[in-house]
Amino acid sequence: MYHDGMSASRQEGDLGAGRVNQKRRTRAAIVEAARELLDEGTPPTVSQAARRALVSRTTAYRYFPTQESLQLELSVNIDVDEIEELVNRPLGDESPTERTVTVMRQLNEHVVEEEVRYRASSRLYLDLWLSAVASGEDAPVVREGRRKRWITTTLGQGLDDVSAKDRDRLLAALTLLCGVEAITVLRDVAQLNAEDALDVADWAARTLIDATAATSRPSRSGPTKMAG
Repeated sequence: MYHDGMSASRQEGDLGAGRVNQKRRTRAAIVEAARELLDEGTPPTVSQAARRALVSRTTAYRYFPTQESLQLELSVNIDVDEIEELVNRPLGDESPTERTVTVMRQLNEHVVEEEVRYRASSRLYLDLWLSAVASGEDAPVVREGRRKRWITTTLGQGLDDVSAKDRDRLLAALTLLCGVEAITVLRDVAQLNAEDALDVADWAARTLIDATAATSRPSRSGPTKMAG
């Protein structure tokens, strides 16, 4: 029987994506279990979080090899509860573009305010990734990917006139403009002060969104819904 190589490749890609998504869900479940324990007044250990999340200790330690690594992840997660609330709040009179830039700005402000802690988390993620690769893991998952979810939720409401390819490219590009990596580059490489770094990130986000809207807009139509 003839097998389509492209179909086989697509199936392998789907399986790979499925494994990555499962790893993300497992990691998120461990973090959520640790948060529940903390809310109950119990400083969680990795073993306790694993038990609450119904995963093995071996699996939990793969994501959080030390107590410090779990505590650091918790501190970064708890820090952004108000961003989660903003993401899920109805838009009202606010456009998807404005809401998205506001969400990204709030995350970047958190990073600036707690730069040492966020840089420490970045070092942890790099160490975990390198350790996973060294042990032969083909798709190490060391991040939850919150900013992608936030941007997709907020801006995704205004991308009706944009092709799937352009939409996915824009959403991916915007993840480059918020978070510890963005602030680190703007502060260390571009050598900007904190306020200028925040403003440049805002400007770059708006520029990308406007450019995508312009290329997707029919020649005789008005502004797309994305432009707000």
